[in-house]
Amino acid sequence: MKEIYNTLSQLQDVLARMFEIEDKIKEIPKALADKEAVLQKTKITYLELHDKSEKVKEELKNLRIRLDEAGVKRETSEKMMETITQAREFETLQKEIEDAKNAEQTLRKSLIAKEKFYDELNMKLSVQEEIMAQQTQEVEEETAVKDALIAENQAILDEIVAKKNELAKDLDPNLVFKFERIIRNKGGVGIVPVHSIVCEGCHMTLPAQFVNDVRREDEIKFCPYCSRVLYYEESEDSDHLDALFDASDDVEDGDEEGGDDSDGGFISDDEFSNLDTL
Repeated sequence: MKEIYNTLSQLQDVLARMFEIEDKIKEIPKALADKEAVLQKTKITYLELHDKSEKVKEELKNLRIRLDEAGVKRETSEKMMETITQAREFETLQKEIEDAKNAEQTLRKSLIAKEKFYDELNMKLSVQEEIMAQQTQEVEEETAVKDALIAENQAILDEIVAKKNELAKDLDPNLVFKFERIIRNKGGVGIVPVHSIVCEGCHMTLPAQFVNDVRREDEIKFCPYCSRVLYYEESEDSDHLDALFDASDDVEDGDEEGGDDSDGGFISDDEFSNLDTL
């Protein structure tokens, strides 16, 4: 059993390192993901500006057409004025000319304002294009860094996994599976000693019979509180504990001679409760 404990202790360090590298590999793409998200927002802003610019461009085209039409209408009415002989027709044409001039003036003002807005949009588009080009370059560079880091850490991970498999080859697969989960969930510590009657992983006091079973080393025992693998290790309180065990051994020998059942040399719950005060 001690050989298994030694193997688990070595496996503990290997698994802790393995999980550390796995977590690192998972974290590596996050920096790239952040840059990609920023680039995506820039692209969306660019597309929105581009769509708005195309819409304004079409509006400018329509304004110029309407301005030309108003100018043609005014010029036509002005030419017709030369042939008018009646006062009533003169007044009608004069009003048409005035309306056309007003329309031209309004359309020209709208056209000037719209052209200014169009120029501003194009300037913003140019800025967004520069930003997008810079961010695209950063994403490409970060992608190269990410790929290199992942490849480097994957090579390290492959070596660790090979070492893990070598250590675990003679262990029960179910034990290895459970031990891996313990290492993952317990901060890299999956096997701890029992000192006196206390689990050194969670520092909880253990039941008497349970500690007896751990010390007996008939099978792998897991802490009922923190789930870590337990093994018995001598401590400062061990002298008193050993005395209790020796006393129990004497009782066992006497019981064997007398034919009585015994606890096989292991201490009782009452004796353990006394140890709790040491």
